[in-house]
Amino acid sequence: MNAGVKPPVYEYMKKGGAKTTGGNTRIWIGIVMLLILELFVYTWSRVQCVGTGYEISRATADHKAAVAERNKLAIELAHLNSPKRIAKIAGKELGLSMPKPEQIILIGRQ
Repeated sequence: MNAGVKPPVYEYMKKGGAKTTGGNTRIWIGIVMLLILELFVYTWSRVQCVGTGYEISRATADHKAAVAERNKLAIELAHLNSPKRIAKIAGKELGLSMPKPEQIILIGRQ
């Protein structure tokens, strides 16, 4: 080979072409950082979705319990308002009885 002639690769490196690896490194670090940031955001959103799912599940269970309680209270109210029960309490505890026909006074239009 000729000692005075330098290969073209040497000229490329001498002009600063080889220094672009530092720029490439920065680009790759930036890309990796963006990917890591994206993974954090994705993980955060999944955690929020799971937490919201648990809240919905608890709210559904609370709603079912409230509906069951309401139904139970409606049955109890129907029992407390029953005419048989009221007549029994009026007779035994309050000493009331049904009026006799002579005790009834009719008030009407004349």
